[in-house]
Amino acid sequence: MTRPAAVSPFRPLTMLCGLVAAVATLVAPSVQAADYPSKPITLVIPFSAGGSTDILGRLLAQKMSENMHVSVVVENKPGANGTIGVDRVAKAPADGYTVVLGDVGGMSMAPGLYPKLPYNPLKDLIPVSLVGRSPLVLTVGVNSPFKSLAELTAAAKAQPGKLNYPSSGTGGPNHMGGELYAIQSKVKVTHVPYKGSAPSVVSLVAGETDFGFLTAVTINSQLKAGNVRALAVAHNERLPSMPDVPTMSEAGLKGFTADAWFMAAVPAGTPKPIVDKLYAEIAKALPDPEMKTKLDAVGVLPTGMDPKASAAFLHSEVAKWREVIKTAKITLD
Repeated sequence: MTRPAAVSPFRPLTMLCGLVAAVATLVAPSVQAADYPSKPITLVIPFSAGGSTDILGRLLAQKMSENMHVSVVVENKPGANGTIGVDRVAKAPADGYTVVLGDVGGMSMAPGLYPKLPYNPLKDLIPVSLVGRSPLVLTVGVNSPFKSLAELTAAAKAQPGKLNYPSSGTGGPNHMGGELYAIQSKVKVTHVPYKGSAPSVVSLVAGETDFGFLTAVTINSQLKAGNVRALAVAHNERLPSMPDVPTMSEAGLKGFTADAWFMAAVPAGTPKPIVDKLYAEIAKALPDPEMKTKLDAVGVLPTGMDPKASAAFLHSEVAKWREVIKTAKITLD
């Protein structure tokens, strides 16, 4: 006769402990979100102070601090086209207290540019919100002979490689905007990299370079001073700050868009309730009249895209710029 297997007296206790652990795992994110934020939040800006990302980040940090009743501290972490700052957040604790305001370069161009990029923005980060866009503006010096996109393209086709354009550095949005223009217009132009946005604008003003794809933030003061001329905006609609400047599509290059966009993101693994709370605070801050006025003045379009849509947008941008980089045969170590 076979005896029934003995039942361990500890089995019910083991099962109970397992059940408690499972419930605790499910409840933990909710508890974290309920207490969040309970200490200062660090907003990492992957660039030096004074640039477009820094301007937007500081405005956003101020409004979020006021609304959340906790300090949102800006930390500038520049270097390598924004990748150093993004990497810092990708490797930070996934608790919602370290947020990056990444840009199109560090978030979507870097994967195609750097073979040894230490992070994967599609796996190591969770997009919180596409915060804003600063469309690139096709710009020439005020003394340039080119009065339209059509004139510029005609000259580029007539003299392959002679016309040149500046950027704030190889692999950045200004550089990629010029490459995208060359590909879509089927022209050959020469890239001239500078160390920063300011000298690239100076080169246009001085006539050292022929045209450039620069952000509205970068050219705003020179445009007001009458030192440069905007020929077209690389966006699907005109900018409020430049209502008389046509889009690239209106100017003749259909479907051409190139934004220097800005996206808030947190480390992968950050609980969804915290991601959602951060998004809600960003969405609340952006429509603020004072903030909107300041952003309109410098050519930044507030966006406030939700996490799901932001993730889809990031995937599409990585694919878009990877193809441009591959076609242009650009690689950075």
